[in-house]
Amino acid sequence: MAALTMFINGQEIETEEGRTVLEAATEAGITIPTLCYHPAVTASGGCRMCLVEVEPRGQLHPACTFPVSPGLRVQTHSDKVVKARRYVLELLFSERSHYCMYCAADGDCELQTLAYYHGMDHWLYPRSDIPRVVDASRQYFIMDHNRCILCRRCIRACSEVAAVHTLGMGQRGAESLVVADLDVPFGESTCISCGSCLDVCPVGALVDRRSAFMGGDADLERHGTVCAQCSLGCSIIARTRSDRLIRIDSDWDNGPSAGLLCRVGRFEPLHVTAPRIRTPLVREGGELVPCSWDEALSLVAHRLSAADSLAALISARATNEELVAFNTVFSHLQADTGLFDGRPTVAAPGPQATMRDFDTAALVVAVGAELDDEHEVAACWMRRARDNGARLLLVECRADRLKGQDHGAEVEEAEAAVAQLSGDDRLVVVYGPRADARLLERLNERGSVAFLSLPEGVNAAGAAALGLEEAVAGGAPDAAYIYATDSLTATPPVRGDFQIVHSCYRTELTDGADVVLPALHWTEKEGHFTGPSGDLRTVNRVVAVPQWARDDRDVLSALVGLTEVSR
Repeated sequence: MAALTMFINGQEIETEEGRTVLEAATEAGITIPTLCYHPAVTASGGCRMCLVEVEPRGQLHPACTFPVSPGLRVQTHSDKVVKARRYVLELLFSERSHYCMYCAADGDCELQTLAYYHGMDHWLYPRSDIPRVVDASRQYFIMDHNRCILCRRCIRACSEVAAVHTLGMGQRGAESLVVADLDVPFGESTCISCGSCLDVCPVGALVDRRSAFMGGDADLERHGTVCAQCSLGCSIIARTRSDRLIRIDSDWDNGPSAGLLCRVGRFEPLHVTAPRIRTPLVREGGELVPCSWDEALSLVAHRLSAADSLAALISARATNEELVAFNTVFSHLQADTGLFDGRPTVAAPGPQATMRDFDTAALVVAVGAELDDEHEVAACWMRRARDNGARLLLVECRADRLKGQDHGAEVEEAEAAVAQLSGDDRLVVVYGPRADARLLERLNERGSVAFLSLPEGVNAAGAAALGLEEAVAGGAPDAAYIYATDSLTATPPVRGDFQIVHSCYRTELTDGADVVLPALHWTEKEGHFTGPSGDLRTVNRVVAVPQWARDDRDVLSALVGLTEVSR
């Protein structure tokens, strides 16, 4: 884009064609108040809080939609502008019930902040006394229409970020409400609970049930890390207080998903009810009883060394560093090793795709992929591709919630659709562990194609790089070591005569073990996951390691020395 010069508050600003006044001002470090604007969604200019005065005529225009031009002169805080913004605020406060001291967003509300900034200390106009519904039909967050300012951020996020199109406007005028589908309760709607609407809401209309009133932004620490719920490795902002995870926010500036999260990644880690294992346990008289780390590790080392046949299985939730430590121990013991809750994919036969490739795709073919609970973020990007005009074809995929695509497409149909593409049309192939490698090779024969691999399991790609493949059921080894990390659904296909389980939570698996070793939670770890394309994703510790815990890598390293002594 061509460079141009404009003037903001008399200051000469260098910017580019195609930008808005708001973007140019932000780049120059000049603050313009906004309310309905959010960088993740299309600007609408609806709230009029970002009004600026365009010289010399003195016209007022919303900065978020007004384009820059050579020589343009604007004032961002003239008396005329400030008066207009205050008038907008006074009208907004009169429309709904905004008692800040009773609101979950008190202190973090953009409307409240703007009121303080403009010196408001009372309501000029009578406030509405019409009670509006509070929709609490969703499991993870509620909608309080009494707080809503109708900025439509949530509607745009639902349509543009998640591409679900659940939210819209209902009624007219003063009776206008944000509604789901054809005005059904949110919990009965097509909402997938990704939380994108919640994340962009500027006021206290959308409220997270779990974190409400547990601290505002000033009270919560902010930690950037990687989501540990699927192999996509989305970037997240973990918000903590007193070494407790309070909520998970979108990271709009980093990560493969550009801020989009799913229900599993944003909410489920906060709703775990399984009890934490805080001390080693050994079975005595048919019961698991607490013991010291030294006692437990000595017993484990003895049984591992004495076993004629040994199986060692690890969860795909382990970091690369834990995978290496695990391999070191059990290759030394010549154990049969494997991955018990993950399935890697074959190597991509062509260029690697990113989520941004969906924006320019003419055809998206998904082959043998899980697109519901585990990779719902990828499904949302596929919806976005469909909204941009792309055709979607699913071949042997699980995608019950991916609406509007061609269900049950056959291999021949997919190949025929690819053959009909013109030379410039972009093809994106999404594939999982069940994908037919020969089909992927045939799809790669066409140019302008990119492949997005979706392994099952958080770090299945990292495990595959170390030669850890999916474990095969069968056999009854003398001893089995199950490193479950913080998996809640661990169901290993092998049962040893003597079972050692290294786990964060107490589950059916630990209840049947002979020795249980406490493991760290994903929020307590540092290390790396391997992304689907082989790139490394940094896992940062967001809460302190409890005093009673030991780093899993230290536990595995200790077993190396102890097994040497036992032998």
